[in-house]
Amino acid sequence: MSSLPTRGRRYAAIALAAAAAAAVLAGITAGGDGRTTARAAANVTITARDFFWSPATVRIEVGDTVTWTNEQGFHNVVLGNDDRLNQPGFPNDPSWNPPPQRTFNEPGSFSYFCEVHPAMSGTINVGGVEPTPTPTPPPSPVPPPGSGTPDNTAPAISNLTVTGANARARVRLTISERATVNARFAKGEDGSHARWQVEPGTWTLEHELPSGRYAYELWAVDGMGNRSSTYPGEVRVRG
Repeated sequence: MSSLPTRGRRYAAIALAAAAAAAVLAGITAGGDGRTTARAAANVTITARDFFWSPATVRIEVGDTVTWTNEQGFHNVVLGNDDRLNQPGFPNDPSWNPPPQRTFNEPGSFSYFCEVHPAMSGTINVGGVEPTPTPTPPPSPVPPPGSGTPDNTAPAISNLTVTGANARARVRLTISERATVNARFAKGEDGSHARWQVEPGTWTLEHELPSGRYAYELWAVDGMGNRSSTYPGEVRVRG
């Protein structure tokens, strides 16, 4: 009897075994059930250093988390216009321990900034959104370290009036020093945050708002992180 049939059966068995191994390997690569293995969510860290963020602009995917840390200075994080993730503080303060973070579950381009130093701003690009170039920030109101006696005096606000007309809130005030004036306007679940950098003196500041009655909070923060009292009130804006 010829040995060719036996040899043929042996070669066929080897070929079948190789095909089975390849199928198993493909299953492992594809996640075990023929689907592509899901990408693990990432955690990206942005760090405050002196008067800038590092990196200021990041690109992530939907489901990733961004964590902000503070290595130096008096800072906080505001996402968008008024989503404050933490209170201003130094690296060892409770406001940075644990550090603020946010998981992004929708694609888009999201801006953030430091409430104390609005020139410290950046962008989170999520998903398929093209990165948004970070604009050249205006000069920071903060003096460089070691440039003089530490300032522990909060800015003083006086002669404050808030009125509404022509789809605008009009804020008139006198302020004692160079600072960032912040105003948060709330109407039900809707809200808007305005901020202006001003020099000492009397100012009239305007912020566009749809018609309606708003509760507001107004305060100022100087370049060293000293924060004024908060002034609450209500204003009616007419179109």
